[in-house]
Amino acid sequence: MRFKYLKYLAFALGGASTAVATGALYLYATFDGARLATDLSHFTKQRHQRTLRFDGAVELAMFPRLELRLPAMSLSGRNGDGECLGIERGTLGVRLLPLLARQVVVDRVEADGLRLALRRGKDGKLSAADLLTPLPAEAPLEFNVDRLAVTGGVLNWIDEASGRNFALSDINLGTSRLGRKADGRLELSARLTQATPLTDVRIELQTGYRLDGDAGHQARSAHLAVRGALADRAGVDVDLALAELLLPTDGAPEASGLSFVGKDKSDGRALELRVTAPRVVLGAAGPEAATAEAALRMDGKGYGGQLRARIAGLVGKGNLLAVEKLSADIDWKTPAGRLAGSLGGAASWQADSRVLDIPALAGELGLTAGKSGATPLKIVAQLGGKLDFGRDNGGGKLDLRFDESHLQGSWSLPKLSVPNLGFDLDADRFDADRHLGPIDGATRIDAAALAGLDADGVLKIASLKLGGLRLERLRLPLALHGGKLATTAYTGNLYGGTLEGTASLAEGNRLQWRSYVQGANLAPLLRDMTGREPASGALNLFIDVSGAGQTLADVRQSLVGQARLRLRGGVLRGIDATAALKEWRGAIQARQPARRPYRDAESTPVGELTVGFEVAGGHARSNDLQARSPTLAITGGGSIDLAGPGVDALARLSLLAVAPVDMPLLGSLRGAAVPVRARGALGKPEWQVDPSAAPLAPVKPVALAQPAPPPPRPVAKPAPPRPAAAAAASAPATPPVAQPAPAAAPVAAPAPAPAPEPGN
Repeated sequence: MRFKYLKYLAFALGGASTAVATGALYLYATFDGARLATDLSHFTKQRHQRTLRFDGAVELAMFPRLELRLPAMSLSGRNGDGECLGIERGTLGVRLLPLLARQVVVDRVEADGLRLALRRGKDGKLSAADLLTPLPAEAPLEFNVDRLAVTGGVLNWIDEASGRNFALSDINLGTSRLGRKADGRLELSARLTQATPLTDVRIELQTGYRLDGDAGHQARSAHLAVRGALADRAGVDVDLALAELLLPTDGAPEASGLSFVGKDKSDGRALELRVTAPRVVLGAAGPEAATAEAALRMDGKGYGGQLRARIAGLVGKGNLLAVEKLSADIDWKTPAGRLAGSLGGAASWQADSRVLDIPALAGELGLTAGKSGATPLKIVAQLGGKLDFGRDNGGGKLDLRFDESHLQGSWSLPKLSVPNLGFDLDADRFDADRHLGPIDGATRIDAAALAGLDADGVLKIASLKLGGLRLERLRLPLALHGGKLATTAYTGNLYGGTLEGTASLAEGNRLQWRSYVQGANLAPLLRDMTGREPASGALNLFIDVSGAGQTLADVRQSLVGQARLRLRGGVLRGIDATAALKEWRGAIQARQPARRPYRDAESTPVGELTVGFEVAGGHARSNDLQARSPTLAITGGGSIDLAGPGVDALARLSLLAVAPVDMPLLGSLRGAAVPVRARGALGKPEWQVDPSAAPLAPVKPVALAQPAPPPPRPVAKPAPPRPAAAAAASAPATPPVAQPAPAAAPVAAPAPAPAPEPGN
């Protein structure tokens, strides 16, 4: 009995196969490709006002499967405006039975050389919007695709609203079943190019999917990879992964297992950004997430570190997206030092006005200078502000407290699209030597760390200690652009005087410094800088130098420029000129050298002193030293070794007036130019008389006012002669400065013995 039913089934299937085969042969014999092309062209013209052209006949193939083979074809824009779509050749797999009823049901699409041109107008309308509407019931075309394949495709996108245009080329796309309800996998690869900003990347996408027109759509195990030059950045590597993406028909999209990794190796440094979120709901007001984490890491030559941020309670409220808790961990290292710590607070996002508001981030940071000897600095920080993406700007306040110092002020970003930091900061005091380390020859200079940064602002410090010096009311206008840091027209007070000038640090560690000090008290300045007071007086100093190097010692060796110094009411410490000449009297008469050590208790008034320097090769050289007091005139020159610092100078001392008590010993030296050499440490040189010193180049005399001549004395009878000792005892205590010394040598008279010029 069972075999009887099988026999009936076999006869039925055979009959059906015969009928299908007969229908297929009939279809093949009666198929009119030209008529089908005409019907399709007529349909697109009537419904979309577009022109569909075929460069040949549509062919029907029976083997190895039933399919329509399309020649090169093109579809125009609306009302014949350019080309919207085109292919070099294509294949449409169709079903037999609907085709017998003059209906085209497509179950497989293959396109080679696909061309798409899409445009969004200034009104926001898409040029292909009419093609995306569902087909009417009477349309002779239906899609129920089991496979879609595109090779060598090109897509051009023109956005007239934003002015952003791009092109996708070398498109290769492959999918499984597509339909109202389908389950399959998609693979896509393409090349994305754009002129502004410069972009040339390779894109690869793989994902599984489930399509359900009633319940919604799903993507699973999705992975997007982008490699190449992106947004003017070469060497970009981006990976985006999703465990699942739900697109319900009646709810907000939801993503789970989100992972983003972006890497950038431009500018000789490696940047890496990682973002993870267990679950994100993309609501109408913005994303919502219970938790999310982001980590930014940078590795560069001598600098880098990590910034890790965590958010909790990301909730949308209408147009407001609020973050209940935002925390950030900072660990950043630069050649200047390392900054580490944590900040926390709240944040919000206003969707309609596009404003990110972070009212206050508070926490504690630790700053450790990269130089040995620096004291770690604990900073209690509070900062906040707003970023207005609608107006393309931002700004806020900051408040930093450390030790006994307080820094506060404001920051701004005039243009978010072109990041340029502005700031206006005030500090009451800062000890740079303590917290950043002492400044010495080993101090490194790294202008490369300035690359890619842009900033403008003003830093004001009420009291600053730097290099041992104390500056008051310092005002530093700063500008950082193109890898160059410059301060123009900085001002301040320095030991009772004023300070002003300009400085810059540029690519290649090129340093330029121009400064003018006026009326500074020299003694405490030298004491704080060197620990000694080799001189005192009111200082005027002009410096204009430039140099380059990896360390401060290198810069000192390469310095080129000039300097000029004037000292009023000057006093030279370490030597008493009168006592020294007494000690050297015998050596001077015998024209023999003699030494004298530096003596802390001695000093010599030098009155007004001027000297100019030429700076080169790590030395400051001069031959125009001049000084004059009521009792002493000095001329000379020499060299200062900036690395020591050390001094090798030759001065000629001329006594202008001698106290009566010293006349027996020094009377013969009055007006004579005694060559005296100072050699050794700048703050504590050794002195010696050097009769063999060569003459210096002529120098211009110091223009000083001469005292008025004494009034004429009345003529009196000559007194009887007295012994020499009695005459000396009755002489005035201090002879007039302008009183000439008979038979005295000129002030600048050189010693006769030739010798190499000192300090060269």
